[in-house]
Amino acid sequence: QSGFSLVMNHPACVNEITLSLNNKNPRTKALVLELLAAVCLVRGGHDIILAAFDNFKEVCGEKNRFEKLMEYFRNEDSNIDFMVRPGGGRAACRGRRAAHADLLPPGAQVACMQFINIVVHSVENMNFRVFLQYEFTHLGLDEYLE
Repeated sequence: QSGFSLVMNHPACVNEITLSLNNKNPRTKALVLELLAAVCLVRGGHDIILAAFDNFKEVCGEKNRFEKLMEYFRNEDSNIDFMVRPGGGRAACRGRRAAHADLLPPGAQVACMQFINIVVHSVENMNFRVFLQYEFTHLGLDEYLE
């Protein structure tokens, strides 16, 4: 709890955590997203998360916010480990490489979308929610899920 409070009081810390999405280890990426989702749900956390992804965009040279995040979801090499929750459905995926979420076992799509859903749906302002949905649509999320 105290560590979480320290993170919340230092947005630069959240920036560094977000930059850890560049780590090649799919498990690290998943843990980072779980932590960022938790921050997003705390009062004031949503703004911190969006600012961290703005920083990520600038530091990593993205054209659009969340660009790399969507790239990770579409990445065939890390798709399964990155999207499947620890211990959930991994045996069913062993040896398979899937390019699309619909090829994964049930539950994997839920794990894949958890962070995006929290970012989009933890906003009270409906107009801002639609704006965030459009950001992900613009990056091809809808097409990817079809």
